[in-house]
Amino acid sequence: MNENVKKLLAILLSCFVTVILTAGCNGTQPVSATSPNSRYSVYALLIADYLLNQQNADGAIPDVPNGESVNMDSNMEYALMGLAAAYRQSGDSRYLSGLENGIRWLAAREEMSDAQWRGSWFYAYSSTPPYAPIPTSPDDPAILDVRGVDATSALFVYLLYLHSTLSGSNALALEYEDNARAALDFVLTHNQSADGFFYSSWQKWASDGEWHLWPFRYAADQSDVYLGMQAGWLLYNDALYRDVAIHLHSQTPVIFFDTSQERYAIGIYEDGSFESELDGFDGIFPQGYLPWVFGDNQSNHAAFEWLTSCVQTDGSLVCYPGDPRFSLSAAIYAMAAVALGESLPTQPLDWLIANTFDDQDGGVRDTLDPNSEKYPNVAGFCVAAFLEFSAFPSAIKVYLPYVSR
Repeated sequence: MNENVKKLLAILLSCFVTVILTAGCNGTQPVSATSPNSRYSVYALLIADYLLNQQNADGAIPDVPNGESVNMDSNMEYALMGLAAAYRQSGDSRYLSGLENGIRWLAAREEMSDAQWRGSWFYAYSSTPPYAPIPTSPDDPAILDVRGVDATSALFVYLLYLHSTLSGSNALALEYEDNARAALDFVLTHNQSADGFFYSSWQKWASDGEWHLWPFRYAADQSDVYLGMQAGWLLYNDALYRDVAIHLHSQTPVIFFDTSQERYAIGIYEDGSFESELDGFDGIFPQGYLPWVFGDNQSNHAAFEWLTSCVQTDGSLVCYPGDPRFSLSAAIYAMAAVALGESLPTQPLDWLIANTFDDQDGGVRDTLDPNSEKYPNVAGFCVAAFLEFSAFPSAIKVYLPYVSR
């Protein structure tokens, strides 16, 4: 561990030991030394600082350190959720500023002129000005690019909600109300299926150069859209968004749960069949993310139990043969536990700290492999896990409700 990190750890630990009924280190939001997460708060804020160090002056956080792309597959949006969690815990205005700067960067990338795509984003953008879209293919030469991802549009609105709730001001949400409504209206108009769930995205085919809807409904994407729709209802008092959120909250845990596997499917194809094969992280993620978003229900407890069965004696999670032991598996397992009222699983979090947390810069490696990448979404989820952050947190200050213009 280098000397700078050692010094920062010492300062943070000193603050957490002494701050019980007094203000926090920066004189704003106190953090109780007796809190069950205080031992992990030190690491959470180091990881949040890593994210701030990755963020440039315009608010962009690259997909990997010194990387060429930003917000590929909503990476940066998940990272900003981690900054929101860090601000709620610490009251340090740097994290709130980082969240706001990220929101402003995203808003500047949103398509608001072209009526066909109004309210959507491309799959990835360049990490250098003017931040042009980067044509991205999912390892398929037949697909030239991807845009209009349901999760990307919905999470933008959710981030506005987090900022409003945690800052105690709805100024930013009002400033970007047109952007937020356009984002939710895009997925409602262009990505919603007849059964009320949401298709993933739009793909540009090499065969004709045209954009085509990819009719696959990811389980995790239903959670992301729920976060956005619920946020839209809370921010703008729109009953349409509320009704969609209610449907997703009640039906996603039913329709997307694979009873033959006792866990969530990755998603559902157009013909109604499940994709449940475990090969990579896609199959693991819904088992923790859906419980974190939707809370206490039978499906979520079953998915959590499935994750529990993956925990090894050293605290890592191995969910299929050849599983490289993802940091994010430990993080979402902890997030699910808190949402379901279970005890915080300290062994997986301790494994993460000991094996994938990089004490040289505060980043988190993707897997146990010491050469694996440090993705911002992994960092963001780790912050949320360490701080027991809930999907709809209580406000630090009095929340200012929506005021119509």
